Amino acid sequence: RLSPVPPHRHTLLSFFVIFASRFTIAMIMTTIASALLGAAVLAADILPYTVPTYGVKVEADVVYGSAEGYWSEGPDRISPTAQDWFRVVGSPKELVLLMDIYTPDGDNSDNRPLLLMMHGGGFTIGNKGEKGQVEWCRHFASLGYVAVSIDYRMGFKPTRSGLYKAESDALDDARAALAFLLGREDLRVDPDRVFVAGTSAGGALALGLAFEPDHSIPCRILAVGNLWGYVRDISVLDNASVPIVSFQSVQDPVVPYGKGYPLGQRIAGTAYGTKAVHERASELGIPCEHVPVPEKAHRLHLDRNGAFTPRFYEIRDALTDFFACAMSGLLR
Repeated sequence: RLSPVPPHRHTLLSFFVIFASRFTIAMIMTTIASALLGAAVLAADILPYTVPTYGVKVEADVVYGSAEGYWSEGPDRISPTAQDWFRVVGSPKELVLLMDIYTPDGDNSDNRPLLLMMHGGGFTIGNKGEKGQVEWCRHFASLGYVAVSIDYRMGFKPTRSGLYKAESDALDDARAALAFLLGREDLRVDPDRVFVAGTSAGGALALGLAFEPDHSIPCRILAVGNLWGYVRDISVLDNASVPIVSFQSVQDPVVPYGKGYPLGQRIAGTAYGTKAVHERASELGIPCEHVPVPEKAHRLHLDRNGAFTPRFYEIRDALTDFFACAMSGLLR
């Protein structure tokens, strides 16, 4: 849900108007002021890249690089005991890194926007075929984007330094994936219209791509979809001015909502979640929107049975509208 909008918040009426038009009345009552509801219009149908228009083609298992690591498609489960953890992690080996590329079938544009999506899983589990990533990518490809879901290196020795290295290696992989995609001329990607998004660990990677930029990659990231991700150092937001739209439960049991330790474990190091990121971005004048979710959960888009929750569609539509506003120059 959207929180009430204080006068100092750096958000846009245009975004609220578009976002509000997609909510049910019940959801709006708990998320947005009635004045904004009254202003809701069909603006989402006016802005480009908001209406599904195309079929979707999928280029699966594309190799974008290789690197030394533990694994790039996580095991289903790792025992919490240190002995078993070391046994499962083992020794690093050379890994082939893969991505799935979703493109709009029938689109002839020479400057398609690019969306790079990254799955969650605490840098231990997950892969590019995660149900939510797949459907979000299909949705954005139907709008005219090149949408991509990637695998990246995971696994670490159960130490703080081991976790930090896993995060750094995964960010390097995400950068390599972005550089690879920009080099694929046949995809017809516009380097000035790049978007990044991810859940949990993937949200941390999305924020890293935007606010720890590799200037050797010639592109412009227009906005970030931070889905219950985090940063390690809140001052990293000083590095750039990239608009952020965020979702997270205020009772997230895994990633701290403000400042804290993932899973409440000191060994995991300090992390700054959505609330802290949003507050700092607002102070810096970065256009941002924060959707605090009341239910106690970490993974908001899927229920315990792996089925889509209403939040899945809410997130999909929020990203659609926020990114469209970014492309149209409405986020200031």
